[in-house]
Amino acid sequence: MTDVAGPHQTQPEAIADHFRSVDSAPAGISVNRPASASNGFLITFTGLSIIALCISTYLVGTGLAERYDLVVLAKNRGTGGLPTRTFVIVFFVTYAAYAYTNVWRRVAIGLSLLGKFAVVSVAFDGIGWALDHLDVINIPVGVQSFGSALVALAIFPHTILRHAKLPHRDQRAPSPVVPASAYVKLFVCLTVAIVVAVFVARVFFTAVFDMKQIALLGGVGPGAFLFQQVFAITTAGFGWLVIRRSRRAKFTPPLAILVPAHDEAHDIAATIESVDRAAVSYPGPIHLCVVDNASTDETTEVAERAIADCTEITGEVIQCPTPGKAIALNQGIAHLPQEFVVRIDADSVIAPGCLQTAMSHFANPRVGSVGGLPLPAEEKTWIDKVRLVEVYLRHGFFQVSLDGYQGVLGVPGMFAIYRRSAVLEVGGMVQGMNGEDTDICIRLDGAGYHTVADPKAVYYSETPATYAHLREQRTRWFRSIYHLAAHNRGTLLRWGSMTGLFVLPFQLVNAARRAMLAPILIFALIAVAGFRATFSGLQWQPEIATVLGMPLIMTVFVLLLWRPGAIRYVPAYLLFRLLRSYFTLGSALSLRFPPLNPHLPRRQK
Repeated sequence: MTDVAGPHQTQPEAIADHFRSVDSAPAGISVNRPASASNGFLITFTGLSIIALCISTYLVGTGLAERYDLVVLAKNRGTGGLPTRTFVIVFFVTYAAYAYTNVWRRVAIGLSLLGKFAVVSVAFDGIGWALDHLDVINIPVGVQSFGSALVALAIFPHTILRHAKLPHRDQRAPSPVVPASAYVKLFVCLTVAIVVAVFVARVFFTAVFDMKQIALLGGVGPGAFLFQQVFAITTAGFGWLVIRRSRRAKFTPPLAILVPAHDEAHDIAATIESVDRAAVSYPGPIHLCVVDNASTDETTEVAERAIADCTEITGEVIQCPTPGKAIALNQGIAHLPQEFVVRIDADSVIAPGCLQTAMSHFANPRVGSVGGLPLPAEEKTWIDKVRLVEVYLRHGFFQVSLDGYQGVLGVPGMFAIYRRSAVLEVGGMVQGMNGEDTDICIRLDGAGYHTVADPKAVYYSETPATYAHLREQRTRWFRSIYHLAAHNRGTLLRWGSMTGLFVLPFQLVNAARRAMLAPILIFALIAVAGFRATFSGLQWQPEIATVLGMPLIMTVFVLLLWRPGAIRYVPAYLLFRLLRSYFTLGSALSLRFPPLNPHLPRRQK
């Protein structure tokens, strides 16, 4: 692929370690743990899984337990499948053992996780027994066990938010504004998804059964797989209509381009050149401001030369000696007088037409921020290729689906446009945490504005050149969900906020699911390979469907809409999902938990 935004004069030796900064692992609330922590977790988890399954086999063999995966009061309701409750217990125990804190806090974390899960499991068992005893419905023990394991996906982030050292809560009282039409669209899409899932399950029973047998629907039927995909497709349809309607407006006010830069001498000239090219088709005046954020290379000199060569824009370089991207952004926003500020990372370049496409949405005075489609600058390495698929899937489809009911949580800071007065109204960019780009969007939502993600506003961004860079980037990205939830506790689960009530909780649960993906596959492999005699309901299809199945179908579907030629990258992307799970697990292990001393009075803990 040709770099449409201009050549990148990037040498491996120049970028070897440029990605590390004070923002990689914010002090006090995170730690830069080595890969050995995640590796040790998986090794320990594997060993504990074998031990737990051996104990289960012994208890079943001696008649002391049934094949019910720690389910009580379950006679005559099946034998279950994969022992998911055993998996959850082993996962929770292993996480508590590897949490970054002292032994007493680890015990407290473990007891909290296991205690909540025990209460949930007993509740499921009691309800299942009661419904069966009253001849209302016979709930299979496998469904009962699987249901309690799904709740564990919420128990995990809930416990982390209660125990970890995380950003302080934003004290501003949120007052989100969500139109009634957004709730109507959400209700309609939920209803359609339920009806379609039930219809397919009943009318096409044979076809569904066959798809389950070849691991396209897993082992729990279309309810857990088809529902989510139909919901995403219907909301994406609404989202596309909303974006097209909003894009028709002509709105071209003066713009400020803000480029925070820390040691970006190797890339920043291309960023500035792309802005100058994009300005040719933008009617309003554009002023570019580079904020040199404590660089140790020639970032300032390179930027000044590039600005001097520009013909369509004016520009300047200012100095920010205190390290930290949020600090640099706040200094730039305070310095610039324009009402609309375009934030561009120094390793990103914008495509022609990007500015006018994105700015059209600001004709609506309730729009506070707008983002676009962050395509990789090249398609050379495997990281470039899987990132391309990931971008089309996430930003070209799922973000559009969130647009359908005003649920966009945030847009990447690589390219984002903000209404300056709104940013100042909510206190500017937050410092000392990961995810400041999404955080500002959440706080704008809380102030009555909303965010638009328009995939037609295309820009190109650097992808990691090394595995070390990829690991640092993804650990930082995935850790941010906990920082965001903690800082925006006032919005979390708040009625009246679409992002706080639905999207942010879903992202927390999804982060737990990703962290558990690699461990559940390890656990399933052990169980299927060595313990099928104990757990007679075990099948290989659900495990394969976790990696393939509906994820494969949806990925191919989205790429057919956007770029069919990229389908050849799908196998690499599906394997990358396992690596992404590994990084997500590492991000949860990189959180700091305050040491707990049981001998101190409670107020001193």
